[in-house]
Amino acid sequence: MTQLGLDAIDGSSFDVVICGGGLAGLLLGLQLRQELPQLRVLTLEKTKRPLPDGCHKVGESSVELGSQHLERLGLREYLLKHQLIKHGLRFFPGGGHKPLAERYEIGPMQEPIVSSYQLDRGSFESDLRGFNEEQGVTLIEGCAVRDVEIGSGEAEHTIYFEMLGEAQPKRYSVKARWLADATGRHALIRKRLKLTRGSKHSASAGWYRVDGKVDINDMVPKDVSRWHDTEFAKERWRSTNHMMGPGYWTWVIPLSSGLTSIGVVIHEELHSWDDVRSLERTQAFIAKHEPHLAKLLEPYKVLDFLCLREYSHTIGRGWSSDRWALCGEAGAFVDPLYSPGTDFIAYANTFTAELIRTDLEGGDLETRTRELNLQYRALVGGNIDVYAQSAPVYGHPRAMLAKVYWDNFAYWSYSCQYFLRRIYKLTGAAAVPFQELGMRIVELSNYMQALLREWAVLAPEEPEPGSVGMPRFPSVLVDAHLALRNEMTPDETLEYMRMRIAQAEEIAGEFLVRVLGELGEEKGAQLMAKAGVARWRLHVNPERIDVEPSVGLARRHALSPIARDVERSLGKMQRRTHESALRALLALNLAPKPAQRAEGQPAEA
Repeated sequence: MTQLGLDAIDGSSFDVVICGGGLAGLLLGLQLRQELPQLRVLTLEKTKRPLPDGCHKVGESSVELGSQHLERLGLREYLLKHQLIKHGLRFFPGGGHKPLAERYEIGPMQEPIVSSYQLDRGSFESDLRGFNEEQGVTLIEGCAVRDVEIGSGEAEHTIYFEMLGEAQPKRYSVKARWLADATGRHALIRKRLKLTRGSKHSASAGWYRVDGKVDINDMVPKDVSRWHDTEFAKERWRSTNHMMGPGYWTWVIPLSSGLTSIGVVIHEELHSWDDVRSLERTQAFIAKHEPHLAKLLEPYKVLDFLCLREYSHTIGRGWSSDRWALCGEAGAFVDPLYSPGTDFIAYANTFTAELIRTDLEGGDLETRTRELNLQYRALVGGNIDVYAQSAPVYGHPRAMLAKVYWDNFAYWSYSCQYFLRRIYKLTGAAAVPFQELGMRIVELSNYMQALLREWAVLAPEEPEPGSVGMPRFPSVLVDAHLALRNEMTPDETLEYMRMRIAQAEEIAGEFLVRVLGELGEEKGAQLMAKAGVARWRLHVNPERIDVEPSVGLARRHALSPIARDVERSLGKMQRRTHESALRALLALNLAPKPAQRAEGQPAEA
């Protein structure tokens, strides 16, 4: 922008000023101009174009919710042409000392129906800046926000900024009815108002980029036909690949620029911040725990390095009826395992747009702000629980397989549908049934995380070679994934979610039966106590236990569709617990057989 342009802007007012032109800020500007084109939007960003391809930022990988949000913003054709279509999430839990082909592989065996993407943040954000300008956003690059005066009530906010690189920088000011903080970990407003809250998830990360395409297939000799001759073998490199062990995981993410992102995440209950606080230490950690990956990376030139200590945090609130908002990492940050960063940008930006619309329409901004703050904190809290208990699970192949099954089912069945069907728009009594279902799925998920954690602790195991498709067709997982494409009314969505929650309760019961059956009586009793199973409000039909001695078709016909699905996806139970002992362990969690009903008698509501 020219000096004349800056002088003209100095002292002027905007409907929305976005501080920060990274991914969150740029997507917010685009969304606001598309949904509320009457708004005057100004974005202030410290970096200038051209941004380098492969810009070194964490958050290259997206999943279904965030990807659908990008597509709703009109970016689908751009993403297909200029970014990489992601071949799902792929996991290799436990056994980092073993050759890759001798480890357990969990991941899709075909192109996912609902697309997600590997994002080269440099090229993507450069292009987003152009898209913002085309949509009418005023964008000032190469400036630093020096101060903000946060207004209250009807008072406007005042933002002070300077242009970088000037010998005697002039201080400019603009006013805004709405102020959006998208400054990332600088967290302009969050730190100013002391809104940061701790997280029970203590994890740290170090990551870097290498020059070139890293293909994990190169870790396996060409004559290992089981590995190389599968239909999806040539697409493994497009996945977000995770090599995992107790309390850690690494990522290998390809970028459209031809670079590859390499990262290490450690849980501090089993490892130390010292392990990842420098490039040398991060590489040494990979060499120690994932030596085959380290060998693969040896020829590649390292381009840069970043690290974050205890990256997970929550917030007291993300929005105020005084008309400010926290977006992206300026708000909460959870964990990168399932690549949810773009999801939380979608949540925060959409909630911001919803509140600005409420303000424009003269609605009850205070009430709406309170509702969306509560919803966001619930989403963040529920997600943190998914990761906080998982350190031992990463080293246990079958527990990790069960975790992937459960976490995907919960995510696709509730979280994605809640956002994609715009359930957040509902207020008052209309929102209550969805909130109740959300509380139950979070409750069930917490139980499952505890179950899987204790399984991994009580019965550690070494990985065996094999590949498990996730999701595998036919499966309730596939159904939940495909349903992301459906358009549903709120009433239809409610019925859909109720059906999925009922399935989730049965899946959770099946997991419990499976783990107790494998552990034996003594360890099964220990798990019951440590995981607090007695308070789960989870019921297993006694007839389910009666099925266990069955074999072959008799067993298959006796199992419910959900039980068959779990067994088909996770494999048969390695049974060590006799049925009578299993029944005794589950005594508090056995549902009574349904009472016989006379013909024509109505069923209970």
